[in-house]
Amino acid sequence: MPGEVADRAVERAVGAAKARARDDVQLLIAAGLTVLRREGAAEMTIADVLKEAGLSTRAFYRHFTSKSDLLLAIYEHEVQRYNPLLQRRLAAAANPADALVAWIDELLEAGFEPRRGERTRTMFSWAIPLQQEFPVQFAAIRAALTDPLEEVLAAGLADGTFPATDPARDATFIRALTWELVDEHLSDPSTEVGVVAAREAVLRFALPALGAA
Repeated sequence: MPGEVADRAVERAVGAAKARARDDVQLLIAAGLTVLRREGAAEMTIADVLKEAGLSTRAFYRHFTSKSDLLLAIYEHEVQRYNPLLQRRLAAAANPADALVAWIDELLEAGFEPRRGERTRTMFSWAIPLQQEFPVQFAAIRAALTDPLEEVLAAGLADGTFPATDPARDATFIRALTWELVDEHLSDPSTEVGVVAAREAVLRFALPALGAA
């Protein structure tokens, strides 16, 4: 049986392999984002991504099974990129009502704020086909946005701010309504509706449904 020294050597080798794999995956995701912005999802090819990343075909298929698999990883990366900002905004809210507004603003700004909007528009172009191909994985990624809102509504139910809420169901509805306004803006940036008006539109429907005073 291997001894302690041999075991440590194996662990170092495994650790080094994992580190290389993480580096390769991050390179591929970054390269994929660059190609997506330049070419769009339909025209993006694995060859383009590999050229941008400086990696081999073997390296790609060591980590991803297809172009769609890489796109899913990019989508997850982009959602996770903003999750800490969302959490900080919610933590800074004084009460559930303020936290609800903070959550709505964060999602709206992902589409309405010009710099973030460009990144979101890149994702928007292929999100629906991706959702159809990977429904379970896509739902898990989307939960990273919806779950914090569900916690806000649950806190509002507990302290009486939102006495009529069903947190899980209402979080899904509010996310869908908010994202519809983001979708509308990304589809037609010339619309005169801004973040404040969009937020008021969401709250006009959400607050009565939640039983807010």
